[in-house]
Amino acid sequence: MREYSEVVASAAIGQQAGGTIISEAPVGILPNSPEKRFKIGGITATIWKGLSIKGETYYNVQVGKNYKAKDGTWKTTHSLKETDIHKAMVLLQKSYEYVLVQQHNAVLN
Repeated sequence: MREYSEVVASAAIGQQAGGTIISEAPVGILPNSPEKRFKIGGITATIWKGLSIKGETYYNVQVGKNYKAKDGTWKTTHSLKETDIHKAMVLLQKSYEYVLVQQHNAVLN
């Protein structure tokens, strides 16, 4: 039997948002690497997992947009155009769902 998180995660990946495919970007397994990353085009939502001084787990979500600068280097900004807002909203919703699943599974374990 699959866990709740597997069902939600498999349903979320590959869904379309305004004709754009939502994908999971690869994340590292090194310390200080993100917990999860969702991406639509150049917009990315990165989820960071932390531990408070009280020993409680918490999550932060960072939204950014990758672009190629005039000098040819790739840069990231947190400023979005009006056409990026819907993509960011979808990514934030997916991030929220992911965090809820993680919290739900933590309660079960």
